[in-house]
Amino acid sequence: MKIVLLFIVSFLFSFIFTPLIRQICLKCGLLDMPSRRKIHEHALPRLGGVAVISSFAITLLLAFLWDQNFRNIFSSRITGLFIGILLLAILGLLDDVYGIRPMVKLAGQIAVSLILFSYGFHIRLFTNPVHGGEMPLPFFISLFLTVCWIVGMINALNLIDGLDGLASGIAAIAGFCLIFVGFYLKTPLTVIILSMLCGSSLGFLYYNFPPAKIFLGDTGSMFLGLILAVSALIGFQYKVATVVVLIIPICALALPIYDTALAIWRRMLKNGSIFIADKRHLHHRILQFGLTQREVVIAFYSATAYFGIIAFLFILIPNQYALLLLLLLSIGIFWGMRTIGFIERKLKKIHILERRLKKSE
Repeated sequence: MKIVLLFIVSFLFSFIFTPLIRQICLKCGLLDMPSRRKIHEHALPRLGGVAVISSFAITLLLAFLWDQNFRNIFSSRITGLFIGILLLAILGLLDDVYGIRPMVKLAGQIAVSLILFSYGFHIRLFTNPVHGGEMPLPFFISLFLTVCWIVGMINALNLIDGLDGLASGIAAIAGFCLIFVGFYLKTPLTVIILSMLCGSSLGFLYYNFPPAKIFLGDTGSMFLGLILAVSALIGFQYKVATVVVLIIPICALALPIYDTALAIWRRMLKNGSIFIADKRHLHHRILQFGLTQREVVIAFYSATAYFGIIAFLFILIPNQYALLLLLLLSIGIFWGMRTIGFIERKLKKIHILERRLKKSE
């Protein structure tokens, strides 16, 4: 019952705050202008993430003050989480309003990860997926893996935020799937955090679903990635094998993670730098097939729900089969991307032939 109440409270806060933030953006000229790299054709407010973060933070504070049990099990880490959220929000606001260099943004994300690590949000154990058994990770390996995990998740949600309602909807769906995992594993802290994330995301999604009235911005998308990253580190580690702890959210967020990995690989091969933005993300490519933004977003929602169901299966199977299932899933995604590439090449040939026919006429 408390979980449902926290979800409703965070949803209502987000639902109320978002139009207020939109009006402030319109009055102050804080708009995301159309460009060749972007999909939208009209200037729209871009600080919707402020509403999402505010809703989550206020609800989290209320839960901390209201629930003695929540206060007892989370008191040592809530300060670190608030500091991390605040610093990442400032970083996102600077980027949304003024624009900052990619290396500066990456350095800020690493700093936030280090702060969270110091407050106990870290990968602590290594599990042998074949023979079982756990061993504590050396400090520097734990630090490296934790920073990579948090920074990677932050950027996965940030880079997938290219269509109206895409990042907020995917975060909410993945969050619901991980809530079911949390219920099954009896990790109330994880469930509480994710319920507030889902409520804040869905309250904002009402205004962000295509056609959007306001954008999430880097402020919001990075925040969603941060909370999804830390949610796996605060409850699951002592309930299932560590290898499965990471696989569960990786599977639930397979689309943004795979798209991010593909973007890094593509940019390194083409430009030699991963920071040069392009218009070759998965959602951009599917748009070229003639689908509308709403159709593409719904397709991504459906795929995320499907991957979320598979993620739940990881806690039902023996640990030694978890990596095998992940491998099979990765192969399926890879061939799905190959199929998209094949269709793109065929469409390109058709367009070339059509232009030649027009010229010959």
